Amino acid sequence: VDTVRITWPNGLIQNETRLPVNRLAAIKEAPRLSGSCPMIFTWNGERFQFITDVLGVAPLGASSGDGQYFPVDHDEYVSIPGEALQARGGEYEIRVTEELREVSYLDQIRLLALDHPAGVAIVTNEKFKSPPFPEFRLFGVELRNGGRVYPVSARDQRGADVRAALAQRDRVYPDSFRRDQTGIAEMHRLDLDFGNAARANRAVLILNGWVDWADGSTFLSATQAHHDLTFPYLQVKDAAGNWRTVVEDMGIPAGKPKTIAVDLTGKFLSASREVRIVTNLCLYWDEIFLIENSAPPEARLTGVEMIAADLHFRGFSKAAIHPERKQPEGFDYARVSATSMWNPTPGNYTRYGAVEKLLAAADDRMAILGSGDEVQLRFRAAGLPELPVGWKRDFLLLVDGWAKDADANTAFSQSVLPLPFHSMSRYPYPADEHFPDDGEHTQYRREYNTRPALRLIRRLSE
Repeated sequence: VDTVRITWPNGLIQNETRLPVNRLAAIKEAPRLSGSCPMIFTWNGERFQFITDVLGVAPLGASSGDGQYFPVDHDEYVSIPGEALQARGGEYEIRVTEELREVSYLDQIRLLALDHPAGVAIVTNEKFKSPPFPEFRLFGVELRNGGRVYPVSARDQRGADVRAALAQRDRVYPDSFRRDQTGIAEMHRLDLDFGNAARANRAVLILNGWVDWADGSTFLSATQAHHDLTFPYLQVKDAAGNWRTVVEDMGIPAGKPKTIAVDLTGKFLSASREVRIVTNLCLYWDEIFLIENSAPPEARLTGVEMIAADLHFRGFSKAAIHPERKQPEGFDYARVSATSMWNPTPGNYTRYGAVEKLLAAADDRMAILGSGDEVQLRFRAAGLPELPVGWKRDFLLLVDGWAKDADANTAFSQSVLPLPFHSMSRYPYPADEHFPDDGEHTQYRREYNTRPALRLIRRLSE
């Protein structure tokens, strides 16, 4: 047989060629990503470097498994180390790519220079969690003089010592929990003891890690099996030595490796500084420590002028996927393919060309990207304030928008419409709400959203 084509329940297409006839063929689904979030690459002086994904806080229409859909945030600040974004020809260059089977709605992108003392690392308050969504905050981590308090002991749900795995960012995680390929794990925990830290009951827990996302169908199937997925909650010990939950939803990194902060000021219920984190999501923590100061750090934020933003078809970066999904996926920008294992979601996307006007403000005039699309962003490097002696410059990239995957149980997963907008109460929104239909937004849709979905994979026979 020349070709047998399988369309798996998650929509991925797999071609098996030259199969012998009159023989049973066992075909295993290839390990591939189908949906996640747009990816960010930056010019680091030598190449375009993969930073992380974005808009993991805004999974539009994703099933929460209980007949409802996740409430979503719409803006995310992505931390970019200064060494990962270097000027070329007087410009900073950033690429936002749509590598997977989803639709991205980008309403605003801003680059901010983040200047701060070189001896202090800056952490934002970004994370995926239920409402109320995290407010924008900065935390300062002293890199010397004991500014980071690591646990004196750390054990997993089996009692194994995992302290070494959490002592530095080295892609070594406490990962002994059982899990399946869909993103469901056994209920597992980390027990951390911070010894004599935070005597004044002021502390912020800093955690770096990533999550292997479970999709909406997985949440739904787990609920039907009476095995609800539990986002991580945090417990401390009371005066009697009992574990008490003090943070019902501590949040998670929104996808690929990121750092989150959990303010524990006033949360300790006794002299104990033991902390327990419990979840059955596939969460992989790389580094965990406490800081004892939650006050805003000394820092300066300066907007960087956008010169141009160009939307075009690029293709798909070469992805590296761990066979057991115990490492985050990586993407090689230099190795690109023009084809994928799925066709983009049907509907009209933003026409190719200049889109800087659409990305200038959060005004519901969005650049709509499909699979294989890229926005090429250029920012003016000149004109930023000089760094004080002993300071360094990192960056924050603010991305405002949403991402909608093509999972079968995602609302309107098979169409670009209905378009999201900032004042909607939820998605899908009720019949008495609608996308703005004033003259400005009507003209926007008529002028920009004119490109039909690409057809990357043709039928086996016409």
